[in-house]
Amino acid sequence: MKCLLVAVFAGVVAGCSGAQEPLPATTAPPRLVVLCAVDQLAAWVFDQAQPHFADDGGFRRLLRDGAQFAKCEYEHACTETGPGHATIATGVPARVHGIVRNKWWVPKLGAAIYCVDEPMAPLPDLPEGRNRGAGLLLAPTLATLLKANVPGSLAASVSWKDRSAIMMAGPKADLALWCEATTGRFVTNTAWVRQTPPWLLALHAEAPIDRLFGTVWTRTGPDSAYVGLVDDRPYETPHANGSNARTLPQPLTGGEAKPGLPFYNQIYASPFGNTVVRLAAEATVRGMQLGADATPDLLCVSFSSTDVIGHGFGPDSVEARDGLLRLDRELATFLQFLDSQVGKGQWAMFLTADHGVGPTPEWARAQGLDAGRGLIQTMVGAAAEKVLADALGPPPARKRYLAHIGEYSVFFHDAVLDAVRGDRELDDVRLEAARIVAVVAPNVRGIAAAFATEDLLAAGGAPDALRRSLVDALCEGRAGDVQLVIKPNWLDGATPASHGTPHAYDREVIGLAFGPGVPAGSRVAATVTPGFGAVWFAQLLGLPRLPHSTDVVPASLSNAR
Repeated sequence: MKCLLVAVFAGVVAGCSGAQEPLPATTAPPRLVVLCAVDQLAAWVFDQAQPHFADDGGFRRLLRDGAQFAKCEYEHACTETGPGHATIATGVPARVHGIVRNKWWVPKLGAAIYCVDEPMAPLPDLPEGRNRGAGLLLAPTLATLLKANVPGSLAASVSWKDRSAIMMAGPKADLALWCEATTGRFVTNTAWVRQTPPWLLALHAEAPIDRLFGTVWTRTGPDSAYVGLVDDRPYETPHANGSNARTLPQPLTGGEAKPGLPFYNQIYASPFGNTVVRLAAEATVRGMQLGADATPDLLCVSFSSTDVIGHGFGPDSVEARDGLLRLDRELATFLQFLDSQVGKGQWAMFLTADHGVGPTPEWARAQGLDAGRGLIQTMVGAAAEKVLADALGPPPARKRYLAHIGEYSVFFHDAVLDAVRGDRELDDVRLEAARIVAVVAPNVRGIAAAFATEDLLAAGGAPDALRRSLVDALCEGRAGDVQLVIKPNWLDGATPASHGTPHAYDREVIGLAFGPGVPAGSRVAATVTPGFGAVWFAQLLGLPRLPHSTDVVPASLSNAR
């Protein structure tokens, strides 16, 4: 199998090969382009909340004055935060950019690696920012193209999550900024800067997170915005303030007398985590003077707390609905800030999501759907060990056939396969074992299908959309021997809700384009990926096309200058 290693940083990225002509225009390009991600915002969740957004809210402004894509969906099946943000920044699926999961198993290490793990020295005054970087990302980001082709341009990325900020920035941005809950500070490291910017030190001195201590999370919308939602469901995670309650209102204290890790974690799991990300993004724009002159700059910003709320309470909860209504107001404030700081008509935005989310299984079952939960992958592992022992013989003493099962992938122990192969080739035995597991796995409660990875990658091995999405999630050296597909509306584990599957509710997300010349209130019928924004901005600014991207900018936006 081939992961398209994008060794083009010196070629296409340098602007000599594949460069796009600047679009015909009567006005200058935007001074600032903004890639904005909302973590865990499925199209179906957005559609249900849309009638309740404020008339003067951010979402309503983007819908009214910009363009909405009727179908914005991921090509890859690995619908998680790391892969999604990498796609948003590079315009390509996981098989190309290489970020196949938030964490993936590395057989040579016998352990999983985190997608932003990289040995990296911290800044002296930000020790908590150590060992994070974009070294595992294999494709160039929009920031990389901008920096290589526009002298004097600036590129920055801000999120609560380190992987979100770092994947959207890439290695060549001027700054990647994320929040460390151990201290409640936004941090970076020497991968991007040599010393902590003075404006970031000033942000720390203001302690915007600490100022939220004691804030009470109440419903912000009218009663009609929560009709049909139940505010106290036994499978939801209690609010983390010691109340053991699953209802609103709730004070944000972390159950402590002063700010600290428990409080920061509770803020993260509330809409106010998005508030501090907005404040950090605004400080970044002011501090770096993004959009202050005619040389175009890039800001990437990702709002993470929607994801934590969705996981903890479910996308069909009062908390999740309220979190979106509050984000709507945060966006309105942020857009107004861009108007005043950069200038109306001087900036453009593409807003999307890194992945969607499935309903809580209990809620889905109450709607009459086939749904459930359990330790599904663990059960697949047990079934696989038994069937492999029956078919290939018992493994050596105290050994197992499976080295790892997780993230809907099965990895074999090559040493065990080697011990039982006899005079057969190891590759042949591995393929036989994979096919055996692929046959038995769907017998496990909650599994819809399973495929030997080698069969998926063979010519003609992906004849339908499901299998194509699995292939688009596979990268050489970062894929298991068997790929599992969980049933729709089923969930592996005890978390109220999750994502990570190839199903529509996880792959279909929002896509909103806003900026000078974008037809107001328009709806684009063409299917795009969440990487469209990077492709659009590259064309808008006359940059080289992002390598291997397939999104096509429609004529209505091609003239958006």
